[in-house]
Amino acid sequence: MINTFHTSYNPPPVPPRAGYTRPPLPSNTPLVKFLSVMLLLLMMLTFGGFLYLFQKLNVATSTSPQQAAARIAEASHYKRPAAHMYRLKERVPKDGRFPNQQLVWDEEHSLLNAVRSTGDTLIIPHPGLYFIYSHVTFSRSSSSSLKQGIWSKLPNKDNDDVEILKSYCSLNPSKEDLCTASLSGVIRLQEGQQLYVKVTNTSLLNKNSCSFGLFKIQE
Repeated sequence: MINTFHTSYNPPPVPPRAGYTRPPLPSNTPLVKFLSVMLLLLMMLTFGGFLYLFQKLNVATSTSPQQAAARIAEASHYKRPAAHMYRLKERVPKDGRFPNQQLVWDEEHSLLNAVRSTGDTLIIPHPGLYFIYSHVTFSRSSSSSLKQGIWSKLPNKDNDDVEILKSYCSLNPSKEDLCTASLSGVIRLQEGQQLYVKVTNTSLLNKNSCSFGLFKIQE
């Protein structure tokens, strides 16, 4: 007899053979653990950031104007010493105070930040490592070398002044021209040490192109 019975159900699975072991399913447990730890750290950092901002906001709102001004004044006391000086363009009276080889600076239009100036000299307020520089432009030639130098005078007046940096340039005496002598260096300076710039002769300079400066880079 022909079997005409039909069904839509799948046949039952074949029973496993004796001694057969199903291979283990792939596991991503280490990856899940890593992602869980990273998510926890991210939540902690986010919560910590919100807590920090909340505390800062409370401090800012509870600070009186007098306290804020006191904090600003305290912070300004620790300004990093710096100076950028421009040459004084007006004629300086020949009273013997400023030799004709020493440059005089325009304090009104120069930058002085926690550094004192005496007109021709910068006085170091705090000891440390400083970057110092100077640029002078000569517009007239001379029979001697066109030279500039930064000189130093220590707080002890018994010591002679010392030239710590120097540079030269040259001009053709047969034609009008300009030459700039530039120098820079990193030097450790003492408190109260004085610095000034000397040239061959100030009458040979272009008054509009002379500068001198320094700034502290390290204690």
